[in-house]
Amino acid sequence: MHKVAAILLPTFFLAAAALGQQSGTSSAPPADPVLPVSLPVAVHPIPLPAIVPAGRPSIGLALEGGGALGLAHVGVIQWLEEHHVPVDRLAGTSMGALVGALYSTGHTPAEMRKIALSNAFTGVFTLQTPYIDASFRRRQDRRETQAALMFGLKHGPQLRNAVFSDRGVNEFLFTNLPTSNRQELDYNRLPIPFRCVATDLNTLQPVTFAAGPLPQAVRASISIPGVFSPVLDRNGHYLVDGGILDNLPTDVLRQSLKAEVVIAVRLQDSPLSGVDTGSIVGVLNRAFSAGIVHNVDEAERLADVVVRVPVGSFSTTDYAKGALLVDAGYQAAEASRAALLRYAVSDETWDAYVAARQGRIGDRQLVDHPSLLRTVKVEGGGPAAVRQVLADLQPLNGQPLSATSTLNALKRIQSNGGFAASYEVLTPALGDGAAADSVGDAGILVRLSEDPTGPPYLLVGPDVAASTSNITRGELALRVVDQNLGGFGSEFRGEARIGYMTALSAEYYRLVRPSGYFFEPRTRIVREPVYIWANQKRIAERFQQSLDAGLEAGRTFTSHLQASAEWRVEDTRWSLRTGTGGGPYLSGTAQTALFHVNADEASTSAVSPNGFRLSASAGAIFHGVDSANAPVMKLAFSRTRPWKDNILGISGEVNSYLRARVAEPYLFTLGGPMRLSASSFDEYRGTDLYLARAGNLHRIAALPTGLGQGLYVVTGYEAGEVWSREARAMLRQDGTAGLLASTPIGVITVGFSAGDAGRRKLFVTLGRWF
Repeated sequence: MHKVAAILLPTFFLAAAALGQQSGTSSAPPADPVLPVSLPVAVHPIPLPAIVPAGRPSIGLALEGGGALGLAHVGVIQWLEEHHVPVDRLAGTSMGALVGALYSTGHTPAEMRKIALSNAFTGVFTLQTPYIDASFRRRQDRRETQAALMFGLKHGPQLRNAVFSDRGVNEFLFTNLPTSNRQELDYNRLPIPFRCVATDLNTLQPVTFAAGPLPQAVRASISIPGVFSPVLDRNGHYLVDGGILDNLPTDVLRQSLKAEVVIAVRLQDSPLSGVDTGSIVGVLNRAFSAGIVHNVDEAERLADVVVRVPVGSFSTTDYAKGALLVDAGYQAAEASRAALLRYAVSDETWDAYVAARQGRIGDRQLVDHPSLLRTVKVEGGGPAAVRQVLADLQPLNGQPLSATSTLNALKRIQSNGGFAASYEVLTPALGDGAAADSVGDAGILVRLSEDPTGPPYLLVGPDVAASTSNITRGELALRVVDQNLGGFGSEFRGEARIGYMTALSAEYYRLVRPSGYFFEPRTRIVREPVYIWANQKRIAERFQQSLDAGLEAGRTFTSHLQASAEWRVEDTRWSLRTGTGGGPYLSGTAQTALFHVNADEASTSAVSPNGFRLSASAGAIFHGVDSANAPVMKLAFSRTRPWKDNILGISGEVNSYLRARVAEPYLFTLGGPMRLSASSFDEYRGTDLYLARAGNLHRIAALPTGLGQGLYVVTGYEAGEVWSREARAMLRQDGTAGLLASTPIGVITVGFSAGDAGRRKLFVTLGRWF
C-alpha cells in the first residue's frame, strides 16, 4: 500500500497501548485469529473474454494502494465512464484492489461513490469486535476493565499481531461482494477480468490472485502489516499487503491480463517536508515509504497513460473526506483529458462494450435467482464450536443465500472471543450465459480459527479518578479470562486490583445449557481505606477488609439480557487509622440474597451515541451483626440519544433498605466524579439514596478513522440525596463542564464542578461518562 507506514507507524504508536479496543470503548478483546482461507492463485485455463467490439486494443486500468487516498480511484473511474473510455482489464493493490473488486463485479461509479461517502469505513477500522456484537460477559469485561491492554497467555504473554480487528473489514467485503464469495469463481468471468496482488511473507514474493473467493483475495491484498492480521492461505503461507512489493500492478495487466494499453492511476504524494524529518515517526514513515515509491516508479514505465492524483493534502486515514478524494480523482482524470480521450470510443461502440460487460455477469444470476442454502460444512474449531455454528445456521436452511443473514448467524460464535469465522459459498461453476435454473442449491463452508495467542487472556488496565482537595483513586486492574474451560461457553475469570483498593476475586461461569442457563460460584477479598467527611473536611480514616463467597445462577438470554438469583455471605473487619466519627462500624458477617435483571442495549461500552442500560436488583440482607434484617432494592439506568453533533444522556440510581437500621459496611454512598462531582469521594453515606444526572456531549473534533470517536465538550447537571438514621436527608446539586476524549486508551475526562454549600472541584477520570 502506498505509504504503508503512514498508516502503520502513527496508528501503532497511537493505539499500541490499547490493541484490540473498539473506537470509544475501554477494554481489549481477544486477539483476532489468522483466518485460514483457500485462495487459488494460479490462472485458470478459462480464456480472457474477447474485446467487444473487435478490432480495438484491450485497455487495462491499474489502481494503486493508498488507504483512504484510494477513494480517488472512484472519481477516475467515473470520468472514464462518462467519457466512454472502456476498461477491459483491471488490476489493483490494497485499496486499489478493493475499489477494483467493486468495479470489476458490476458496481457503478455512483454506487461506489455512495459507499465512499457513507460511514462504511468507520466499521471497517475497528480496534475490536463491535460492542453491540460482543457476548454478555465480554461486555462486562469492557465496562469493568477500562482502557485495558490485552495479552494472550497460551504460549506466554503475547500481544496480538495487528492493531485493528478483522471483523469490520471482513463484513464489509462479504457484504459488498456477496455473489463473488465462491471457490469456483474465476476472475476472467467477471464483468471486467480482474487481478489483485498480495505479498507472501514465506517466499517474500508478490502473489497474484486470479480465482477463488474474491472477498478473501481482497482481504489478503489490504492486510497492512501490523494494522490487519495476515491471511493464511491453503498452502500455509502468510499473506500481507501487496503494496510492499507491487503497489501499482501494471506488470500484472501486461503479463497476466494481456492488456495492450495500460492506464495507471498514481496517488501523488507531497515532496519531503519538515514534518517528515522532525520526529521519529516522520523519519521512519518517510524511510519505510522509499521501497514502495521505488516499485511504483518502476511500474509507471509499463503504463501508456499515468493519471496523477495530487493527494498530498490528505492522509491515508481520511475516510471522512471521501467526497473530496473522489472529486480529486475526477479532476486528475480531467487534467489528463487529452491522453485519455485517445482511447475513448463512439456511443455505438460504448453501448456494445457495456452490453458485453453486463452479459458476462454470471454472478447476476445469483442476484436475480439466489441459490438456496442446503448444506453447511464447518472446518476447525472443535466439536462443540462446530455444533454451535450448525445450530446458528440451521434457521437459514432452505432460505436464499444472503451475506447479511450468514454474517449475523456467525456473530454468536465470535461474540465471546477466541474464534474467528470466515465463509465461502459452494455453488456449481457458472459458465458464460448459463441458465438461471442451473444455479441450483448451494452450501456454505465455514472456516473457524482459534486465536494462536489465547485463551487464556490477561487484561491489564488503569482505573483513575482524582479531584482537588481530595483523595486520588488509582488502581491497576489485572483480569485473567480463560474461555471454554470445562466446556464450550464456560469460563474462569479472576481479577486483582492494586492501588487505592487491593482486591482479589475469582469466579467460574459454568454454562449448563446452550440456551443460556448457568451457575457461577465466586469469591472475593477486598482491602480498602474508608474516609469520613464532615463539611468537606476529612475527620477520620478507617480501613475495611472483607471476604465474601457466594453462588449465582440464572440465564443469559442474549448478549443484551441476563436474569439471575444470587446468594452470598460476607465477613467484614474494620480498624481505625486516624480520627473519629461515622459509624457504627461493626465487624462480623452478613448474608445477602438478591434477584438481578441486567439489560444492555448500548452501542459501545463508554461513549455510547445511542443506547439504554438497566441494572435492577431486589432481595434482602439478613443475619448481619447488630443490623436488622432488611429488604434491599437497587436500580440503575442510563439512556443516550444522538442529536446532530451531540450525545444527550440521562442516568439515574436508586438504592434503598427501605429505611431499615443497617450498619456499616452495608450503607450506600455518594460523592466523587460523576457521582456528585463537586463533593468528595463517598462523602455521603446512608441507607437510602437517589442520584439523577443529565448531560450533553458536543463533539468538537474527530479522531482519524478507527482511533476513537473524538473530542467532546461536556456539560452536565447532577442531583442526589442520601438518608440515614444518623443524619437527616440532604440534597446536593451541582453543575459540571469539561472536555472528554474518547480514544484508544480509554475515555479521558477533565472537568470542573460547582455545587451548593460552596463545593468546588477540578477532577480527572479515566472511564466512561454515561
